[in-house]
Amino acid sequence: MKKVMITILILAVLGAGGYGAYYYYTENVAGSQGRVSSSSEDAVYVEKVSVITGYGSGNGLTERYSGEVEAQATLEIKLDSDRTLDECYVKEGDIVEEGQELFSYDTQEEEDQIAQDEIDIEKNEMSIEANETQIAQYEKDMSSYTDEDDKLEISLQIMSLQNENRSLEYENQSKELEIESLQESIDEAVVTAEMGGLVQKISDSDDSSDYYSDSDSAYITILAEGDYRIKGTVNELNYDNLYEGMEMIVYSRVDSSLTWTGIIDEISTENDEEEEDSYYYYSSSSSDTSTYSFYVELDSSDGLLLGQHVYMEANTGQSDKSGLWLEEFYIMEEDDGACVWLANTSNVIEKHAITLGEYDEEMAEYEILDGLEADDYIAFPTDGISEGDPVVYSDIAVVSDDDSDDEEYYDADDDEEYYDADDDEDSDFYYNVDDEEYYDLDDEDWDDEDWDDEDWDDEDWDDEDWDDEEYSDEDLVYDADAEEYIYEDE
Repeated sequence: MKKVMITILILAVLGAGGYGAYYYYTENVAGSQGRVSSSSEDAVYVEKVSVITGYGSGNGLTERYSGEVEAQATLEIKLDSDRTLDECYVKEGDIVEEGQELFSYDTQEEEDQIAQDEIDIEKNEMSIEANETQIAQYEKDMSSYTDEDDKLEISLQIMSLQNENRSLEYENQSKELEIESLQESIDEAVVTAEMGGLVQKISDSDDSSDYYSDSDSAYITILAEGDYRIKGTVNELNYDNLYEGMEMIVYSRVDSSLTWTGIIDEISTENDEEEEDSYYYYSSSSSDTSTYSFYVELDSSDGLLLGQHVYMEANTGQSDKSGLWLEEFYIMEEDDGACVWLANTSNVIEKHAITLGEYDEEMAEYEILDGLEADDYIAFPTDGISEGDPVVYSDIAVVSDDDSDDEEYYDADDDEEYYDADDDEDSDFYYNVDDEEYYDLDDEDWDDEDWDDEDWDDEDWDDEDWDDEEYSDEDLVYDADAEEYIYEDE
């Protein structure tokens, strides 16, 4: 039996014989529902209902911000670069209480210096006492001298001794102050926790590349116990949209049904240059704009994990409602009831009936009781939409060009890859299902020798071989060049 070559147009409606390849393709590339975006200029843009209703980002009315769960307070304790660490009394993961000893400095150098200063002070005091005795003797002797030159000489010696004593007294005062400072340093050699919490990190003080490479690095970081808060980022273009006291909703990234509420209690005015994940929707931000931090105090942090990444948006009342609610401008009123433009499983748009429930006048939203699911895709109603128009999904990439003359085919026996049957070096590419990536034949990493034109032969397809009695549905394949389905020639 000849090697089976199943050829398809990715956006064509596949028949029974091509379904196996189409199913494998859509399962690995376009998703479990077999959704494929069209590249047609007439394609209708559709968005997922869960995106539109879950976060409010689908219509651009509500901005969404990224955030990270952090402790309400963080204590960072830095080492004194002029001192030597003696002993650390805690380890990472320990829970410490306020006032608990964390680590101590080596005080041997301070103790030695105090001892030396005390010896120097004692020596100076002995020198001062001896000078005072000598001065008293000079003053006694001078009263017996009658020669003025002798009296002047003795007076100069007395003055010299008095100046020496004043210098020694000043030196002693300086050493006493130094002793006080050294003693204070010894008394503060043991560093205690200024607040209770979890010891999150202890840097390696012996590794200069780890600690001393950054003078602002903390030796011990303690996270306060209890409730968490959310640190969010906002772009300078959206900075003025936030204000302290603003109510916010926090969404889990992995489960949009998990939400928390809180208020913004702080907005930073300093540019957060290290932030690289300023994530929000429908803005004209660019990579060269600045980002700032803001902090959300939560009503409850139950279920949140330290370091967890979340999304946030302003709380405009959407958190008070359960079920599926859709903005009214997505809904069309027809004679036979309400409907929406829905992308069906054939990847074309259709009018789809829905059942409406309550109406929220403030939010201009209807509750959807039936006819619409969170995984469905819908379009914003415009005059140019007609039933049967192809669709382009907001979260599914276009995988082929309908206007291209190139024919794409799928080789089920050859590494499960898509190729371009047209031998046009300017546009050839192949799709690797395992890697889920497209590759350009012009790429140096692609070896033309990997593809043998002899594997593909137009003579393998013969319209005259069509015989319902000889072939089953399993033998049906699509001939991209002839744009028709045929049976393989056994």
